[in-house]
Amino acid sequence: MILVAGLGITGQSVIRYLRHNQQSCIGFDTREDFAVDELQEQFPSVSFYTGVLNRTVTQQITKIILSPGISLSEHWLTRFKQKNIPIIGDIELFAQVATQPIISITGSNGKSTVTSLVSALLTEAGYRVGMGGNIGIPALDLLVDVIDYDVYVLELSSFQLETTCSLHSISATVLNISEDHMDRYDSLQDYIHAKQRIFNHAKTIVLPASEKKLTPLSNVQFFGDTQQITLKGQQIMEADEMALKGKHHVLNAQAAVALTAPFNLSIDNYQSVFKRFKGLAHRTQLVLEKNGVRWINDSKGTNVGATMTAIESFGLPTKNIILIAGGVGKGADFSLLSESINQYCQQVILFGRDAQKMAQAIEKSIPHHSLVVLSELSQAVEHANKSANKAIKQVDTVLFSPACASFDQFKNYIHRGEVFETLVQKIKDPDYV
Repeated sequence: MILVAGLGITGQSVIRYLRHNQQSCIGFDTREDFAVDELQEQFPSVSFYTGVLNRTVTQQITKIILSPGISLSEHWLTRFKQKNIPIIGDIELFAQVATQPIISITGSNGKSTVTSLVSALLTEAGYRVGMGGNIGIPALDLLVDVIDYDVYVLELSSFQLETTCSLHSISATVLNISEDHMDRYDSLQDYIHAKQRIFNHAKTIVLPASEKKLTPLSNVQFFGDTQQITLKGQQIMEADEMALKGKHHVLNAQAAVALTAPFNLSIDNYQSVFKRFKGLAHRTQLVLEKNGVRWINDSKGTNVGATMTAIESFGLPTKNIILIAGGVGKGADFSLLSESINQYCQQVILFGRDAQKMAQAIEKSIPHHSLVVLSELSQAVEHANKSANKAIKQVDTVLFSPACASFDQFKNYIHRGEVFETLVQKIKDPDYV
């Protein structure tokens, strides 16, 4: 009997896939208060359990499909490891049965943008693209879709890759690595190892040009180090012709080109997509420009590396940025932000659960009077607006890039970004103070 552990979005997709293929399974969630009534109604032939599994149930289990939110180090899994019962994830199950080419994308930052760009490029060229994984549709739902896809484009998290070993990608990338999820991993190296599992069995490995000296492999394509978008040495377009703006988006476009190189795309395909693709919501997105100040929503900036990238993409030597950050730090080293803040930020406004911890980590990088700690995002937006209007030196960007998770005050980063945008839109009012 297969145990589906974790009954969130991924776990439910696993159950759908198994039942679609007439495979029996048991549903389990470690949260005692998890409501299973709707799932029981949807899957009447599946038995659901919460909290703790009893001995009678555990003795029936021959395989576990683990949701990415559950760590392999969870104590309750020990008894199954001792019995050598396979523990895999939904991506491993997908990899075992998928027959069409797979492009796999991970990285600490930018993976959703690159996944969407790759999908848009292949669609422009006429391919039927199944995009999913850690973005949008769970991977297994793509396999039971009525559409017969030509290629799958998967965004994959380190959590998903931990339980994946059979993935054969036609092209795969780790876009970048910065400290993240240190509340789950014992070290940064463990996190890196999880990410690098994406390269197992990959036909083509796509890496940043900065990795050239470190990578002796022959099946590697590199991206970056140019302000031109090129394909196999042929120029596609100048970077400033792209709808996406910012140095990090140039790298994203170059990575997308390298990942799609095995397919039959024309220069026109690339130009068409890059000239119209304006990015994803809550990812360095322009919300408002008023009185010469841009308000940027980067709520998807949930780790230190993402926020560093955002600061460096919009920053000028004149210290033109007011940064709003804060939330749940996930064990991150916030001192890594210090150099970027010192170089580009005129003021830093912190809020949320780990605001004080962040303040202590970066206090030496910015004058004391320019570091503000508040409780709520609404207070941070109000303070930023007043500061931007009173700034002695030119401030042209208020950057909301939290460097933290959102679950102290919000449902998720999307909810957090929506709240930020609502608060910023009030600034349009001529009477707003």
